[in-house]
Amino acid sequence: MFSHNHPAKSPLFDFYSPLGTHFRGVLSIPHSGETIPPDFIPFLSGDVEAYKEDVDYKVNELVDIRALQEAGIAVLVAHVHRICVDLNRAESNCVLFWKDNTHGKKLVSKDPSENETALFIEKFHRPYYEILRSLIQDLDKKKKNPVSMVDLHSMPSSPTAYHMKQNPAQKTHRPDFCLSDRKGKTCVPEFISHFEHSLKASGFETTQNDPYVGGYITEYVDHFRTNNIQIEIKREIYMDENLKILIPQKVLTLKPALTQALIDGFIAFDS
Repeated sequence: MFSHNHPAKSPLFDFYSPLGTHFRGVLSIPHSGETIPPDFIPFLSGDVEAYKEDVDYKVNELVDIRALQEAGIAVLVAHVHRICVDLNRAESNCVLFWKDNTHGKKLVSKDPSENETALFIEKFHRPYYEILRSLIQDLDKKKKNPVSMVDLHSMPSSPTAYHMKQNPAQKTHRPDFCLSDRKGKTCVPEFISHFEHSLKASGFETTQNDPYVGGYITEYVDHFRTNNIQIEIKREIYMDENLKILIPQKVLTLKPALTQALIDGFIAFDS
């Protein structure tokens, strides 16, 4: 399972195996997908520009996946757009959850039936969790300490109307990185602090559990013997949020720093 040096191809996700015999942990990237499967087209508004707003745009290109593989880290990158099936939500509310995007633009024109919803969950949601679970369980058999896992996302540089409605008291200024452990529940303090210190040493402003405390994936993975966190990257530090394009010079600065912070963190808690 962990011997090949190319991604396992799937319509749903790419799975990049650790290279060699040493398997250290898992990096999950569930929200960078931009694929709209044909199954969902009858239920969507057709406003393609509205679809683009909340994608974790090109987050998979902000890390050196080959370097992570060589360091013994498995990488899981989803393809399916979060407006179809949101992989960072439970089965009960993952299908076409986002009726409008976070700027209030309509996304969903009609809801699927119960049978259609059940089929979408089986086809698009469960496979991601099946491989995530199998990776963690496989690694748990080999490790004395808890399994290391990071769930990687990006966030708008300023809170949208949706975010302010969820938390009216939140700050309008956001850090370069928000690291979350559901307020201390999903890892030992040293785990999240290690990543925070590494990113700060590279010159990035970093906070813990502000403005995000973690999502469903961190909650789900916490049912296993893990140290796991969610990392949110402020989009302004790598892309033009209006044009929806990467800024190459910013990526050149961010990518090696983020990659090294991840590798160092996984190595530090590997035994």
